[in-house]
Formats: sequence, C-alpha cells, structure tokens
Amino acid sequence: MAFFVVLIYPPLLLLLIYQADAMDVFKVRPFDNISLPCHFSFVDSTDGLSFTWEREDIKEEHEVEDKEFYKFFVGLHDFYQFYPKLIYSFSNNMEQVEERNSLYEGRVWVDEEEIPEGSLTLILEEVQFSDEALYICKATNSRGRGLRKMKLIVEDAEEPQVQFSTVDDTLVAKCISAGWYHMPKVTWRNRKEEDLSSYSKTEILEEKQDGSYRVVSTLHYPVLLHEIYTCHIEEDDVLNRPVRSIHRVPKRKYHNMYNHY
Repeated sequence: MAFFVVLIYPPLLLLLIYQADAMDVFKVRPFDNISLPCHFSFVDSTDGLSFTWEREDIKEEHEVEDKEFYKFFVGLHDFYQFYPKLIYSFSNNMEQVEERNSLYEGRVWVDEEEIPEGSLTLILEEVQFSDEALYICKATNSRGRGLRKMKLIVEDAEEPQVQFSTVDDTLVAKCISAGWYHMPKVTWRNRKEEDLSSYSKTEILEEKQDGSYRVVSTLHYPVLLHEIYTCHIEEDDVLNRPVRSIHRVPKRKYHNMYNHY
C-alpha cells in the first residue's frame, strides 16, 4: 500500500492519499459467500465519509493487426456495457441505493458498525459466475482519500456442504447442489484426494422448464464419520457452461485512437 501526504494552505490541512501498489486476487467457489477487504486508516467515522464499490470486467488482450478491426472491436466492446459499474454506495451517513447494478441487488452489504474501525469490507453473497471481475473500493473524507483494486476469480466447480445420514442402516455422505445444471458432473474425494465418484449415485432434486436441474448426490463408499469428504459439482455440457465477464480485447497498438477502454 502506497500513500502520499499532501499539505494544503490555508489553513494547514493534512490530506492522506492511499493507493494499493499490487492487486490482490481472491478465489471463491460458486454460490458461496466472500468478503472483499478494504481498509483505510484515515477512516474513523461515517461523518463526512463517502465510499463506493465498483466492478470492471476482466480483459484479456490479444494481437490485432488490422486497424479498422481494432476500431470495430473496441466499439463493440463498449456497446455491451449494459449494467452500471456501481454496486455499492455510501454517503451522508447512509447506504445509497440509486443507480446501482441490479445484478447485485440483495447480495452485497457492508457492516456499518465496522466503518469507524476503517473497514469498508464488502460482503458478496451467493456468488455467481458472472461476479468474476475486478472490484474497486474508493473512499474519501476530509482527512484523505484512497483506492484499492482487487480481482475476484470464481472457481469452475461448486463445493456444497457434505452431510452425513443413514440409509438402510448404512452411513452415507450427501451433498445437494445450489446451482442448476444441464449435465452435472459430481466428483467425490476424501482427504487423500482419492476419487470416490464411482461409489456415488446422483439423482434429480428439482427441475426447471429449460431442462436444468439441481441434484442430490449420495456417496455409498464405506463412509467414516472421522473422514473428510469433498463434493465438487460442475457443468459438463460445453454449450451450457457458465458465462464469465471476461472480454478478449485487442492490445493498444494504436495509442492515439480508442485509448479509453
């Protein structure tokens, strides 16, 4: 974390400006919750404090030789920016809900009791594949201003909680998918990372009109209560794998043109 000290006259005022030097990367499994940390020492109360959380799509660059195609590609990229970048806003001692990204509605919040401690940590619940993005925390008050950027990576498979139960007087392990799948692939492993999937049975729990469904998987391998089992569930249908917010964009070969993305 780098910071700068700015002296403003008159009157004498000390202003701290913070900006992170390196970007942190956080990984989360789909449908889990995650905390994205953001802390500034100049924040000690909500009085006069304004802060926001924004998201930016992850961009992967590739070579483009044709200048006209570069122009077309950048314009097309801008055209698909449907949703606002703002996902959380706080000012005037309260959360502001206007003009926020509707895809995050009801899934993001900040613990206001922790703000006087300098914590502006964003809680993101029920993570979706489309939540994979860059997240920017920006704050300002009379004592300073700061910015922190981080990357959130959503893993390919969800890992639901494993529960133990008894079936026909035999101990089994079960997991239930939170997501909906057209062709779910369920993988069971123990603490030694041994694949136990051949000893499991997966059944449909509920189905949607589009043909996707949630599943329950039961592991019938000699199950031990003191053993650790993990259940991974992912989409095995290539055509129905989740969409991620990653854009492949041309490298900035033509710096005098379309330098805004």
